[in-house]
Amino acid sequence: MSYNIVQVNYHYEVSAADYEAMTLPMASPMSETPGLIWKVWLLNAADNEAGGICLFSDAGSAQRFAGQIASMMQDGLPFSNASIKQFDVLEAHSMVTRGLPSRSRTFGDMAAEAMAVVPVITPLEAQRRLAADANTLVIDVRDAADVAATGTIPGAVNISFGALTYQADRHVPEAWRSPLLADRSRPIIATCILGPLGAMGGKLLCDMGFADVSILEGGVQGWIDAGLPVAKNGSN
Repeated sequence: MSYNIVQVNYHYEVSAADYEAMTLPMASPMSETPGLIWKVWLLNAADNEAGGICLFSDAGSAQRFAGQIASMMQDGLPFSNASIKQFDVLEAHSMVTRGLPSRSRTFGDMAAEAMAVVPVITPLEAQRRLAADANTLVIDVRDAADVAATGTIPGAVNISFGALTYQADRHVPEAWRSPLLADRSRPIIATCILGPLGAMGGKLLCDMGFADVSILEGGVQGWIDAGLPVAKNGSN
């Protein structure tokens, strides 16, 4: 199931104070609407306009609510020029901006969220950047055994996702940090074998204040599929 939004706008034909008094008793029963997660009530007293934005857990519940509101508008209430619209929710974007409630997320959810906020580059673009700037750092966030089994991008360093959480942190003891990550402006390309874990590593770095982070599309496998060489050179 996917989240859905119902947005309702209308003009009211009473005073703002009367409108608030009239609609307040509606709030409690409306809170019991099936599938409703939250509703924000809106008021623009200057233009006698009001309405609300409602988040639903699924499209079916949102559609039924929209129908109920449409019927309500015909029941003699002092409202006019009603607009009722239903929207899908861009969940990855909304998670980033805290627009959705906390809920259990899968590995795929977290990877999709990372890919929505961190730039993704193709293997050929990554190769071009590495050739153009020797300071560009490729980090393979897999465990060392996995890197050894498949190889990785020539010149890449192997810092596992778990180790990256503290090696990139300025606030842990200096001995725990990686000197490769001292410069927050250093260009970094994060990868793994297929891309998702690399994406999460890239987002972790962005969240820690690194300013120039990219994710390798398709991971090391994408690099191989593009006909580019690999090397057995991962290091912790």
